[in-house]
Amino acid sequence: MSAKQERDEPDIRICVGFFRHHKTERLRRALGWEGVVSLIALWCWARTNRHKGGLDGMSDEDIEIAADWTGAIGALVGALSKIRWMDGPEGNRSLHDWE
Repeated sequence: MSAKQERDEPDIRICVGFFRHHKTERLRRALGWEGVVSLIALWCWARTNRHKGGLDGMSDEDIEIAADWTGAIGALVGALSKIRWMDGPEGNRSLHDWE
């Protein structure tokens, strides 16, 4: 990757403690590593498409599609909401503490 591509390519920052965070551990226990990877995929998707972290107007299924979730429909959004990686009701969700 060229230096220009690195400057122009949007990115996200993940704290080095992310994998030991209690919310991450709860998500892993609920959905396995697939749930954790889908959370990161959702963050990457949001960085490009919903840079302020708001998922308003999206159904829960749309959110799971954006996260590349292939498990049971509703399981990822349900877990993210319960664990508080995501806030709000369906159609007006947002990524917790995004900014």
